[in-house]
Amino acid sequence: MNRTLLVFFVFFLFIMVGCKKSEERGADSKTSILFSDNNHAVRGKVTYDYNMDNCGQINLVTAVKEDNGNYAELKLTLLQNGALAKVQYFKQNSPDDGNYFAPHLQTEKSFKISDFKYDKKGGRLSFSFDGKVFKNNKPGGERILAGKVELNSIQYAPCEALIFDVMTVNPTFNFFAIPGTSNNSVNTTGGPNKYKEFAYNVYSNAGQFLSLRLDRDISKLVGEEIAFDEGNEMFNVRYWEYIGPYMLSESYGPIDRNWKRFQTRGKLVNIQKMSDNRYGKPYYSGLIIMDIFDEDRMVKQAVELPFYLSSWLD
Repeated sequence: MNRTLLVFFVFFLFIMVGCKKSEERGADSKTSILFSDNNHAVRGKVTYDYNMDNCGQINLVTAVKEDNGNYAELKLTLLQNGALAKVQYFKQNSPDDGNYFAPHLQTEKSFKISDFKYDKKGGRLSFSFDGKVFKNNKPGGERILAGKVELNSIQYAPCEALIFDVMTVNPTFNFFAIPGTSNNSVNTTGGPNKYKEFAYNVYSNAGQFLSLRLDRDISKLVGEEIAFDEGNEMFNVRYWEYIGPYMLSESYGPIDRNWKRFQTRGKLVNIQKMSDNRYGKPYYSGLIIMDIFDEDRMVKQAVELPFYLSSWLD
């Protein structure tokens, strides 16, 4: 009887130890992001793991508590074409405590994405990343992060916001929009010639700002070809580039002396209502073809910007 109990006890211990090791091995497998910090592999108990595709942005967050008590949290935001929009990193319980950021609106100046693959229908996402993040308000504080993302079932949430999206396909002029804002109001700048203005504003992930102004809802412009230039108040495309220092905190700030305004001239063409949905919402598509000037000097000629808009009336 005692021998039977002893065998059972040894077998029970074997199972418990095996389960414990299995749990330890599986801790990293629960996270969608495996990464290193200054060549130190950040491994331990995954306290938080989140992924979501919403309105054209893929948001990933992983938090890890290491065996030595150090806590690290990494947030990555990408667009559906793999363009990087945001990197945030937080450390706690270590000599390097604090928040670290890749440059806001210029993330790809210090951080790179490679081998990006995204099957939205199947929910599969994979890519590698590496780059530097900087401690806010401390120019000397920086860390090198590198890692890989492997996801087989990314979550998806329908988009509730109005769509204004710009995604170029010609590498001679890239503009990858971070989801923007839209509004409509009565424009009184023309004195007695008041008209309703529809304004669509959007930042890119590379320090660009674009503002599209229309005097009618996009649904009223289907099939039209519209010319614009700096003197056209009712139809125009305004364009800026960021020339200031790195912005580390997530603050868009005003369009001020840190932004350089360029002049534009061109046309809107191929405006049509699409039969499919974009981000789960009906939308209209079109193409901006424009020349960009710095005063009288042409900077870019015949830039093509495909755009996608929600209607205020549909």
